[in-house]
Amino acid sequence: MTGSLIRLLSLACVVVTSLAAGLTGQDALAAPGATVRLVQPLTADWRFIRQNADIADSSSGWGSITVPHTWNAQDGQSGPTDISPIPESPEEALRAFRERTYGLPKQLDPHLKNNYYRGACWYERTLAIPADWKGTKRVFLRVGAASTVARTYVNKKLLGEHRGGFTAFAYELTDYLNYGEANELRIQVDNTHREDLPPLKGDFNLFGGLYRQVELIVTDRVCVSPLDYASPGVYLTTTALDDQAATVAVRTVVSNGNRHGKKGESTPVTLKTEITDAAGLSVAQSTETFAVPLSRTESVTQTLTIASPRRWQGRKDPYLYTVTVNVHVKGRQVDQMVQSLGLRTAAITEEQGFLLNGKPYPVYGVNRHQDKRNQGWALSVADEELDASFMREMGVTAVRNAHYPQSESWHRITDREGFLVWDEISLVDELRAAREFWANSENYLREMVHQLYNHPSVIWWGMFNEIGNSPAFLPPSDPELVRLHAIIRELDPRRIVVGASDRAGSFNKIPDHIAYNMYPGWYAKVDPANPVDLKAILDKRYEEVGKRVGISEYGAGGNIAHHEEGVPNKPSPTSAPFHSEEWQTFVHEKDWAQIKANPKQLWGTFVWLMFDFAVTGRDEGNIRFLNDKGLVTHDRRFRKDAFFFYKANWTTEPMVYLTSRRATLRTRATTDIKVFSNCPEVELKVNGKVIGKSKPDTHATVIWPAVALKPGDNRIEVTGLAAASSATVTDSCVWNLQK
Repeated sequence: MTGSLIRLLSLACVVVTSLAAGLTGQDALAAPGATVRLVQPLTADWRFIRQNADIADSSSGWGSITVPHTWNAQDGQSGPTDISPIPESPEEALRAFRERTYGLPKQLDPHLKNNYYRGACWYERTLAIPADWKGTKRVFLRVGAASTVARTYVNKKLLGEHRGGFTAFAYELTDYLNYGEANELRIQVDNTHREDLPPLKGDFNLFGGLYRQVELIVTDRVCVSPLDYASPGVYLTTTALDDQAATVAVRTVVSNGNRHGKKGESTPVTLKTEITDAAGLSVAQSTETFAVPLSRTESVTQTLTIASPRRWQGRKDPYLYTVTVNVHVKGRQVDQMVQSLGLRTAAITEEQGFLLNGKPYPVYGVNRHQDKRNQGWALSVADEELDASFMREMGVTAVRNAHYPQSESWHRITDREGFLVWDEISLVDELRAAREFWANSENYLREMVHQLYNHPSVIWWGMFNEIGNSPAFLPPSDPELVRLHAIIRELDPRRIVVGASDRAGSFNKIPDHIAYNMYPGWYAKVDPANPVDLKAILDKRYEEVGKRVGISEYGAGGNIAHHEEGVPNKPSPTSAPFHSEEWQTFVHEKDWAQIKANPKQLWGTFVWLMFDFAVTGRDEGNIRFLNDKGLVTHDRRFRKDAFFFYKANWTTEPMVYLTSRRATLRTRATTDIKVFSNCPEVELKVNGKVIGKSKPDTHATVIWPAVALKPGDNRIEVTGLAAASSATVTDSCVWNLQK
């Protein structure tokens, strides 16, 4: 098998026959033939109604949609009123950002909680199941996520209810299907607020829908189980790792769907497991035979050793091996599962901070919501690849998936790209004392850990975010949190357990390590003498905990159409309509300077946040229903100035960037000109005249003070000289001084 094919299979995580290309009708499903497992994405031919219905109701009047899908793509970002689409040209976009003022939406529907629809909706699709699958194949349905409660029916028979909007679930359909006939698949999805289901509150929308991939999985009677918390059914654990060898335990969950036979009879199953390197060459093999009783599921662990292992080194070298588990019965291959493997260790020490493979590694982190303009949570893999490309460009090394685990495809990207990942369950703001609330939270946690267990990019499991903010709703929660911590330790003792907090509390000492959300210069009271005093907050939190802490969130809002000339002095109120891009940049500059100056108190930091996102509870920055703290706009069309500040500080590829470039209309005849660059020296020209050369400071910043502008248009141009060559990088803009 070629190396390129191995890499392709590792991206798919299973060996599949996909019949989706060119087949969109109900006859798209066909027998797998010689292939051992069929994974069929159910993307097209769905019918949908945005209201509750009865299981017996006809779907003839329902609309046609494709999955992934959310019913809140529009009202989740604008309320139940129409808005004009974002203009195509940058000039029109800037004008729209400046001029748009939304009126208060009318409450047209009782389900419009927080101005977007939160209620039950229905999806339906027909499955044409070949007759020759009966008695020979097993059929499973896997849903990547449904927000937030889903009830699944086949031929009007209830398969089950899944509670939780961010983890996958799976059912076996085998006994519910009419073979050789059309079958009705219906899923009721409901994003109504529920007191027993986290998140109870949060500064983000709960978009409803089947917003991740739905797929049919067809296997032999004996297979790697898709039903072990909807995980791959194969778990990879690196039990020992040094320069000489890596020891990998491969635990495979095998399900025996054979039912007919004598009491106590079993099926002999042989697992042939192989690890190959990135070139497709075999580096370790193991064969194990064991008996699986009829209608039972058993797991077996094989231990394999890789000589002279190559480690997964984050962004420096995200090297991946491939583990292939082949399942054989009586000499015939009946199933195959393929998973990527990254060999690495991770730890936090007081002496050196965060260590990847025993060596200090910078945690230059950002937060990410799975949310995009006009799409909500219904993202494609191409959307996720685009998000990763922004992070690569900026020099990001870590990403916190706030405030919930994100898609399987996103984690495959982070594995491949080498981003360190923090995944967390949605214990956000408020908790409840009810037994059902904690039972749902526990199941949610187990699903997250099982489903994402194999991803080397996942470094941290997060337990909570900003709990303790609503005293009226805060029950004594420490015992429940201690139990959740113990469950993580039982399931996955090798990863780091963390929490994100914004206040003192006994719960901060339950995770292995704690991080804090800090917003000096934004939510905190501003001292004119020191408007962004992150150090004071950091000192206080460090003293409370008595060891290194992380900064899980920091930043400020910024609208790319809002500007102020000169050095900003103080922010507008955070809830006000004016959020200048300059103040956002100023806050990040001050925050980062203090972060760099205090490395011994910190183990990692995460900017809030990479992309603007929709939240109907906000009305600020002149754009309703938007959190504008992103370094990139909600539609991914504009990188804000602060983006380039981090790019200059976190990357080495030569770059130079003129700040305040969008502040095209000027009223001051003299102005400071600020540039971000990682070049050793930068030259400034105004209207073709050389103003001077200067070296960037330790924060990759150059400022030319009191530069004169002439009335009318002024061309501003900067040139950076790369260190290792005579090559140059340039940037320019035009400012118009009003007469």
